[in-house]
Amino acid sequence: MHTIDVLVLGTAVVFIVLMAAVLGRQRYMLRVGGAVPLAIRLHGARWGYGIARFLGDELRWYRALGVGTRPSRVMRRADLVILSRRDPVPEELSALPATAVVVQCRHRDQTCTMAFSEDAFTGFTSWLEASAPKF
Repeated sequence: MHTIDVLVLGTAVVFIVLMAAVLGRQRYMLRVGGAVPLAIRLHGARWGYGIARFLGDELRWYRALGVGTRPSRVMRRADLVILSRRDPVPEELSALPATAVVVQCRHRDQTCTMAFSEDAFTGFTSWLEASAPKF
């Protein structure tokens, strides 16, 4: 084998192993209780796709393409407020399914847009309403 062949083969093997790790991570995270697919858009930027986990009083969002084990965003239930709910607008249909529920939220001083499936949105609102009463 020539040096270039070894480099190409090695690169292909590394790529395949990384893709298998990403897919394995996604499958594992979706099987863990309280995990749902969730797309997030911050400040009008592009949609970011990932997996959200409801863990106690936190919604932890992990990017879909990654091998890291730390969440990309953590939102505390007490700091999260739903501002509005709507269906995807025509411009979003290339990035989201037509059945998605698009929710405008405020987390602390930032606004973000989240896209859930109908079932995941029901779980999200139940999780928000399950918070301890504020005194």
